[in-house]
Amino acid sequence: MTAPADVTILLGPQTTASLALNTVIREGRHHLTGKGLATFPSRLATPLLRRAIDDRPLEERKAEFETETKVRPAVLSAVNFFGPPQSGLAKREMFPDAELAFAGLQEIVPAARLVIAIEPLPSFFLAAGSEPLEARVRETPWETLYELSWADLLAEVSEALPDATLTVLTTDRVGRAPLPTLEALLGPMAEALPQPITLLREMITDTGRAVLDRMLARGTPESATLEEVYTSFGRRPSRAEMAEKLGIDKVTGILLQQRFDEDIAKIAEFPRIEIL
Repeated sequence: MTAPADVTILLGPQTTASLALNTVIREGRHHLTGKGLATFPSRLATPLLRRAIDDRPLEERKAEFETETKVRPAVLSAVNFFGPPQSGLAKREMFPDAELAFAGLQEIVPAARLVIAIEPLPSFFLAAGSEPLEARVRETPWETLYELSWADLLAEVSEALPDATLTVLTTDRVGRAPLPTLEALLGPMAEALPQPITLLREMITDTGRAVLDRMLARGTPESATLEEVYTSFGRRPSRAEMAEKLGIDKVTGILLQQRFDEDIAKIAEFPRIEIL
């Protein structure tokens, strides 16, 4: 099993997988730190990274970051690093001016392992349960939604951080293989988590959790069984939910799924980017 990088940063954004991973890191923080893996949930990691790229002198920012993350390896779950997505939809970009933030990270942690979790846009828009975001989506023409591109965002990250290792997660991959995902992020320390099943629990419906609990009462399910649980009960927006909360009709939903598939194919061709 590969050891974790010296510094691993889950940059978000606030997708289903990112939020679920942040919950795992938050709940397992003290246990993992006791095993020698320093972990920072978003409430700590996001402000820490934003201070690292503010207007202070570089040496001051570097010194603060090094002090705060002196225990290595360190995993930072900065799922709010990109800020609120509703601020960017009108500009036909996923996150306007994100490259400026990436350039700031290059000065502080150039060789970090950066993890970005992505999913089809309807799932992303609903993941955080943000009414302002949902209202913004309803007001946005479908043509603008279709132009929003995860591939463009990853290209910006790759260009701004030429020395970083970039890992892309998709929500479905994380849901179907939660334990291998944790092993990929945390290395051997994934086995030290007191509740490794938390990741899957955060990515399924209430009905799915009830089914999972009944399985766990009988013992530890096999990985294939856990994958079946996610396949059947994964948190995915229904067509009715997309229409009601986002104003996205059936045809637009299909087009956005196709666009996501195209983005994945493009990202797979980028050098220096690993898709788990």
